[in-house]
Amino acid sequence: MIRYAAVYWPLVALSVVLSFLVVNFEAISLWFGASLVKTLFEPSGAPVHPVHLSMATINEWLKYYTWVIIKRETPLDSLKVVCLLMAAAFFLKNILIYAKSLVMALLNLRIIRDMRNQLFGHVLKLPVSYYDRSKSGNIISLVVNDVAMINESMTSTFDKLFSEPMRVVFFVTMLFIINVKLTLAVFIVFPVLGFCIAKIGQAVRRRSRRVLETLAGLLSILHETVGGIRAVKMFNMNEFEVDKFKNENGLFLHRSFRSVKMSSISSPMTEALGVVVVIILLWYGGQQVLRSHGFGAEDFVRFLIFLFSVFTPLKTLGNINNTLQRGFAAADRVFTILDSPVEPIGAVNPGKIPEFKRSIVVSHVNFTYPNCAEEVLYDIDFTLDKGSIIALVGSSGSGKSTLLDLLPRFYPVTSGIIAVDGKDINAIDLAGLRSLFGIVSQETVLFNETVRNNIAYGMAGASIDRVIEAAKAAQAWEFIEKMPAGLDTVIGERGVMLSGGQRQRLAIARALLLNPPVLILDEATSSLDTESEKLVQEAINALMIHRTALVVAHRLSTIRHADVILVLDNGRIVERGTHEELLRLNKRYKYLHDIQFADRSAPV
Repeated sequence: MIRYAAVYWPLVALSVVLSFLVVNFEAISLWFGASLVKTLFEPSGAPVHPVHLSMATINEWLKYYTWVIIKRETPLDSLKVVCLLMAAAFFLKNILIYAKSLVMALLNLRIIRDMRNQLFGHVLKLPVSYYDRSKSGNIISLVVNDVAMINESMTSTFDKLFSEPMRVVFFVTMLFIINVKLTLAVFIVFPVLGFCIAKIGQAVRRRSRRVLETLAGLLSILHETVGGIRAVKMFNMNEFEVDKFKNENGLFLHRSFRSVKMSSISSPMTEALGVVVVIILLWYGGQQVLRSHGFGAEDFVRFLIFLFSVFTPLKTLGNINNTLQRGFAAADRVFTILDSPVEPIGAVNPGKIPEFKRSIVVSHVNFTYPNCAEEVLYDIDFTLDKGSIIALVGSSGSGKSTLLDLLPRFYPVTSGIIAVDGKDINAIDLAGLRSLFGIVSQETVLFNETVRNNIAYGMAGASIDRVIEAAKAAQAWEFIEKMPAGLDTVIGERGVMLSGGQRQRLAIARALLLNPPVLILDEATSSLDTESEKLVQEAINALMIHRTALVVAHRLSTIRHADVILVLDNGRIVERGTHEELLRLNKRYKYLHDIQFADRSAPV
């Protein structure tokens, strides 16, 4: 946190200066306030000049020069001077407080802006493996709620971290100036107070972290339920989801109340210890005044004023500690993410994009998911020549999509090598490597943007003519031109305004516009109806002309013309060859083919 603030050191320095001035003017107003005792009750009693005192203290010097400043011909005139000085001090103090609040607000907002920008940028650089094992609600909670809690913590405490300790030091110094023995007697209790506040703060931090974790779980339930609302309604799971949400919300309430219960105890505890201090003071100090042991009424009143002035910042510091601990709990979670290793990826540098001239070789690759013992892929070995089409076939769970994730380095291989034109992909710039591939998957990724921006995603400089050309080639123009605003129509979150076939054709148009050297098609037609599949398949055929492609397909009719078909079973390549060659082998591929193309008219 200090690192974020150090960037804006001029604002921090200005805030410290303003805090110092505020405390000074506050102390001046309190000092002159205590002088009312001398003005009202001993108007004719001039203090002895300190040079005539054998043991003159700072207190005597200050009292003398205060009397010099306020002394006038009549007590009424002196009272006017005291009132004017107090009013001026309070007026200047509040102007400085306003200026300080503006400076601190600007500092806080800039720090939080920088933190949220860095966190979001860092989250996008985390590897796919992080997203696979993390709840989306937790990531959203980190960027929104945790940073908001840090913001709240900083906004309400950052300026007080300068001003309140300064007040305590300043006022305690004044107490020592007035009477050393009495100050030492009174402040015996404060180490106890500091210890209690520290222990309470530690408990608040632990409980606040649990509150944030529960809130992240609550957001995950909300995100999943809203995202799957059609399934919830179709299976009549409304009550189940409501109960699940209520249970998590009840846990959030319980943990929040425990956190508040602990943080709320510091203020009354400070009050109670303050009462003990005041009783000690009244007993001991009152005796000193009554016995005339060099401690006059003016000194006693001034001591009381500064002592009570110390209690306010001490209580504030106790509350600040609790607020900071809640912010620290959020910061723990945020900085845990910021400390997580990221992918070594930056902006695409044209000079670092590898030229795909010959082939991509997958050589004896094995793969195991992180933190798992069981291997998913075993000894995968094949070559994708430029201009050829390789199809991956197999039942669900055989490892087809996992293999596709290894090519753009979404996951690192456990052993073996994947090479582009003989160069290991681990030695290729990650952004340059991924620019080689264009992916069209079963789960189409679209954004709550216009049709044009979705097609041109990753190609911001593409002209409208190129966008239209890509849309026509993908068989998408026929429905785009019928939309209310054509290419400028906003299609809703995840393309909710479009049918499945329309979404797939937009994804294909995007791939056509990007024109990557290698296409990856991951079951792009598996969830479509017959008519949509026909249109999408025509678009895919247009997409694959004169291109290198790696295709995953359940429907074997879509990959009959592939140059090589690899049949995967339990993470291994068990067969390879053309469509006709594999049928003649009469093994796994023939079995899958017969299942799909069995005579449906046969009696059941």
